[in-house]
Amino acid sequence: TDDGCRTELRLGALIVMGSVFLWLWAGPRICSQLYVLGAVLLLVGAPLQAIQGRAGRPGYPWKLALAFTALGALMWPDLRFRDAPGAPVQVQEVAPLLFAAGVWLLLWWPVSRSKKSENRMVAA
Repeated sequence: TDDGCRTELRLGALIVMGSVFLWLWAGPRICSQLYVLGAVLLLVGAPLQAIQGRAGRPGYPWKLALAFTALGALMWPDLRFRDAPGAPVQVQEVAPLLFAAGVWLLLWWPVSRSKKSENRMVAA
């Protein structure tokens, strides 16, 4: 993330990413608990960062949001499986979880644009 990004947002993103990519090694129970912790930090950190960004604070992690969303969407078709022949198709949880975190961050990105940058656009 860029300088100025809130600590809970950085930590939440790191925990979410770790829980997604350690799913097969640490197991679904531990990683689900880690994801919930990271998601809470993202749920709190993204709106706070966006509101402060509106006032001029730099560092909203829009690149990270795009990466989470794109990777979750690209992983989704690859992580489909069936428990048995003829059983319904299921998706391993890591793809939708990563996608959801990215979408949440993307939703707050437009709010984070500072009034100063909007004023510069109007003046140009």
